[in-house]
Amino acid sequence: MGKKKVAVLGSENEEELKAKKAVKLEQKKIREGKQKNPVGTPVVPEPEKPVVKEKKEHVRSKNYLATKKKVEPGKAYSLAEAFKLLKEVSLAKFDPTVEIHITLIEKGINKEVELPHAVHKSKKIAIANNETLAKIEKGTLDFDILLASPAQMGKLVKFAKVLGPKGLMPNPKNGTVVADPEAKAKLLASKNIVVLKCEKDAPVIHLAIAKLSHPEKNILANIKAVLDALLGTRVKKVVLKSTMSPAIKLAT
Repeated sequence: MGKKKVAVLGSENEEELKAKKAVKLEQKKIREGKQKNPVGTPVVPEPEKPVVKEKKEHVRSKNYLATKKKVEPGKAYSLAEAFKLLKEVSLAKFDPTVEIHITLIEKGINKEVELPHAVHKSKKIAIANNETLAKIEKGTLDFDILLASPAQMGKLVKFAKVLGPKGLMPNPKNGTVVADPEAKAKLLASKNIVVLKCEKDAPVIHLAIAKLSHPEKNILANIKAVLDALLGTRVKKVVLKSTMSPAIKLAT
């Protein structure tokens, strides 16, 4: 603990402290424009206050807020009830994507699940062989997914600036760098595979299930396939929603 200076009434210390206080008060008045600065007297600038950026509040539309009232707060709906309600609260003027958002107790899950019905239109899959590399070199990217083996990755390095920005560069994390690209291509082409994987910093999974225009039985079958794949996993919450709609909590 440092020693505190105590001024004794009527002492020299007291006079010195009063003089310093008077100088500070005078400089404050000069800074605020209440008093002119005598020539040759330096003004000590006030330390700059850190700029705190205000967070912009996300304002929902009146239509959204009115629609959200149809979803009972805190209620967990059965899958059939939730889907019926989802069609009522969907706000998009286009064909929205049906999504499920899953919160787990802990991170770590990473598994592939085969859905009984397609989520989107089929994607064109290519393998990083000599034929595909020649097309890429000419600027032809006529594929949606590019698969490669670890040995083929070296030949793709020079195309990273072309493939990377379009999300086409093979990556082990998303399962596009595999030991047997031909087998993986057949699997992806013949089946509706989705990956259940937590976010990097949170035990949360976001997944597109179908388009709202798809047959109801197909959508419900896809959701059930995902929920069945999570049996034995510690699930905290599952919500169902579509693009731009309020979230509906599912009973699990």
